[in-house]
Order: sequence, then structure tokens, then C-alpha cells
Amino acid sequence: MLGKNRKITFILTIISAIIGIMLATQLQSSMNPIKKESRSINDLRITLQKELEKRKNLLADTSKYDQLLYQYETSLTEGQSISVMKEELARARNLAGMVSVEGEGIVVKITDRAVDTMTPPPTDAIDPHGPPLVIDEDLRWLVNVLFSNGAKAVSINGNRLISTSSIRNVGEDIQVDTRTIKPPYEIKALGDPDGLISGLKLEGVDSNFQLANKTVVLEKEEKLLIPAFTGTRTIQHMKPVNVKGES
Repeated sequence: MLGKNRKITFILTIISAIIGIMLATQLQSSMNPIKKESRSINDLRITLQKELEKRKNLLADTSKYDQLLYQYETSLTEGQSISVMKEELARARNLAGMVSVEGEGIVVKITDRAVDTMTPPPTDAIDPHGPPLVIDEDLRWLVNVLFSNGAKAVSINGNRLISTSSIRNVGEDIQVDTRTIKPPYEIKALGDPDGLISGLKLEGVDSNFQLANKTVVLEKEEKLLIPAFTGTRTIQHMKPVNVKGES
């Protein structure tokens, strides 16, 4: 009988220990909840709004091209067809950067950060051979963010960008196509100012250029003029087709 009581006591002790460990673990979990990475509701709303805006733009483009196709198909006279073609040619010249464009947009200014003599700059922003430099990748990233957020035309230091434009480092300088540009950099973008600025901030434009010890200033403009492309166009994959009867 005594042996049986000891056995029961032992089993109850084990069960009590297990329950105690479970309660302690649960209490610790409640006091130190696991922190999960999550974006704020405001960021998610901004992202959703951007995606909805892109969808709206795509639907508008689809509707525009459907209407253009309908105009071509229903043009009754040669004069009407020529008028439609002229309108499409003007739009194509605009998209190709062959004419200057004007409208609302933003100006992005990238300048050297003011030196604070009391607080030294972070070690990852110090270049022992001179001040940190903005490189071609920084400007390409910035331009891509602008276009992805609805920019209709972009220029860098007065140089209009087109679909075949290049931004690359040549030594310590940056070339846009074949033209060398020098800091400070001024990027102009035509489009909805609020949408463009919101897109840049959401992508972290300030923190991206802080690594190069630069300050980014974003300015809205009601009337922004972006010049036409004046460089040399290089055509690599097209060639003229011989007209029937020509040698």
C-alpha cells in the first residue's frame, strides 16, 4: 500500500511539474509577444492606392487605343483618315521626346548635405579619397521610380530621356546618353505631383541618397517645361524595306 501511494505521489509530482512548465512558458510568451514585421496601415493604403491608380491608367490606355482603332475602322473619307493619322503622329512624337512638353509635375534636386561640425557623418558615408559620389545606378533607380509612378516625361539637368537613353558612369562623371552632367543634379518629371512625390517617399528616396551624404528636395510645379530630345538616335534593329520593283 505504501509503495502504491509513493507511485501515485510521483505521478502527481510529474504532472504538476509539466503543468508548471506550460504555465511558465505561456506567461513568458504573453509578456514577450513575438514581434512580426508588418507595414503600417497607412503604407498599405498608399500602396493599394498606387496599384489602383496604375490599373486606372492601364484601363484608360486600353480605352484610348480601342477608340483609335474604331476611328481608323469607321473613317469614311480619306480626309478623315489623314486627320486621325496626324493626331496619332503628334502623340507618337510627344511620347518619343521629339517635342518639348509642358504641364504640372515635380522637380527633384540632389545636393550636398550641409556639414554639421558638431556631429560627424556616419562611417558608412565617409569616403577616404573624397566626398561620396552619386553614381549612375542612383539616378537610374530614381528615374525608374518616377516612370513607374506615372511620369510622362523626365529630364536630368536639361537632358530629355527617351526609351533608348542611357545613364552610365564614365570615370567619376555621369553621362546621360553622350552628354556629361555635373552635380548638383536636377531631375524634372511631368505628371501628377502628389502621385510622383508619394511614390518617391514610399520607395525611400531620402534614405537612398543619405548614404552618399546628399539631400533630396522635392518641389511641385504647376507649369513645368521639359525640352525635346536633342541627341542622336541610334537605330539598331530596323532597316529599310525595298519597295517592289526597286533593286
